Amino acid sequence: MLADFAALYIDIMKQLLYFFLLLSLFSCSVRDGKETLAATDSLLTNRPDSALRLLDGMRNVGQMNEEDVMHYAWNHAMAHQLMGMSLEEDSLTPNAVDYYRKRNDTARLLDGYLLKASYLRWAGLRKDALNELETGISTARQQGDAGKLVQLAGQKIDLLYRSGDYASAATAARTLLHSHHHLDNAARGQLLYALGTNLSLLGDRDGDRYFQESIQQALDDKEKEVAAERIRNYADVLAVRGDYVQSNRYLHRFQQLVPRYAGFSVIQLSLASNYANMRRLDSAQICLDRADASERELEQAGQGDLNRKAGIEQLRNVLNFSRGRSVSSHAFQRYCDSVTTAMMEKENTSLRRLETRNRLQAANYDLHRSRLLLLLGLVLLSLLLLGGGVLVYWLYQRKYQRLAEAEERIDVLTDMLRKAQSQPEAGQADDHDDGFFRKVLLQQLGIIRLVASTPTNQNQALLKRISAISGGGLPTHDLLVWTDLYPIIDRLYNQFYTRLTQRYGHLLTEKETQICCLLCAGFSTKEIGVVTQQTSATIYVRKTSVRKKIGVAEGEDIVAYVNAL
Repeated sequence: MLADFAALYIDIMKQLLYFFLLLSLFSCSVRDGKETLAATDSLLTNRPDSALRLLDGMRNVGQMNEEDVMHYAWNHAMAHQLMGMSLEEDSLTPNAVDYYRKRNDTARLLDGYLLKASYLRWAGLRKDALNELETGISTARQQGDAGKLVQLAGQKIDLLYRSGDYASAATAARTLLHSHHHLDNAARGQLLYALGTNLSLLGDRDGDRYFQESIQQALDDKEKEVAAERIRNYADVLAVRGDYVQSNRYLHRFQQLVPRYAGFSVIQLSLASNYANMRRLDSAQICLDRADASERELEQAGQGDLNRKAGIEQLRNVLNFSRGRSVSSHAFQRYCDSVTTAMMEKENTSLRRLETRNRLQAANYDLHRSRLLLLLGLVLLSLLLLGGGVLVYWLYQRKYQRLAEAEERIDVLTDMLRKAQSQPEAGQADDHDDGFFRKVLLQQLGIIRLVASTPTNQNQALLKRISAISGGGLPTHDLLVWTDLYPIIDRLYNQFYTRLTQRYGHLLTEKETQICCLLCAGFSTKEIGVVTQQTSATIYVRKTSVRKKIGVAEGEDIVAYVNAL
């Protein structure tokens, strides 16, 4: 039996080792995910593209807990926002924002309004995005965070501008400009530029002043490229208004600020359009040829633009018509067809990539689910095996203990029998001889008859029959007739039972009285346990109880105390 238990124990240990190995691998995977997320936190501000590559390269998102999944969703959406990319596929963005709001994460509070508003805008929920931004602006004012206030207001102005609500956009920009909040030069210049743009679209000439102030602000801050971008857009506003000469002056100023962009198709096309409207066709043709050459270079670099191409073809036909040349749109139509085909192929490729990504995500989810089920099964199996091993060990220990107790009782009974048989018969013995009482008690238990029929204590039949008597098979309270034994105690031991009951009968229980009588007859604690079918611990407890009830000190002999009364 010990060999079987040892084999079972080894098997349990193997299963537990396998389980903890899987658990450690799972923990390593989760730890690696946490380290990657921590790395993207530091990259988001300056290198959002690198952060996005790290996030897209993570393959253990499905194994993360809720906190890490929300962290991943937040950083992924933030990287897209900082790079000006669509957040439409970042469907967990609202969940991530709400998750951190519920936990009162003040560091992410204002960014949460920006992030959720961006997601809602990309999802086409313009009204909800505006409400989110209004709440964020109000919160930023309460906290006195001018930087976030400008970001939130700037996003609101941009959303209104893209929606064609130029009046509301201009009002929002003017309100912030005239507020008491301290604005740095970059924020002020951005608001001036936004106000100028929206007022110009409304046909308000005050927009010129704000345009010029924003340009000068960028020049004062030595932000040449920012100033050049504002100059280019202001030149377009002047061209739409019909002030072609002034528009070309600003375009030439743009070329002086950033010479490397001077030959770009968008600049040359604007110059050509202005020259054409001024009836300077030769100058318009020169700029148009430059614009066409620049656009072809951009197309080869993969940066072509259909809008610029259309403007070039349109202006070419206008110039050809003015000079009496033939006008044809076939070349441009073929170009548009090629662009349309390329866009359709790109869209199909994107759809296939999206389908592949969805399949991989589903497979990753199924794999994660299978791993969890496997881990759960291993845990349950390990618990069952461990519980079974403990149960087997407990049953074995119990059986071993019972066998040990049975053998001990055999020894005690055998010793009692030997002592009883070594004494003379009852009629020939001294009344105070303990052996006489042992013999009477053993005769009542039937031990003498059992030993006579099977004299050796090694015999299994003897063990079973004695175990039956001491283990409950034949209850001793049915075999021992204490009404017959009490008079014998009185006769042998100077009326011990009578004196005990007269003085303490109202305090002691029947079993405690029986234990006192057996102690008087010279029985040891083990012998009393065998006779009364109780454990030695129980006998000790009852003896302690008797001492407390009759006032005997700990360690003092109970029988001697009673006899001294």
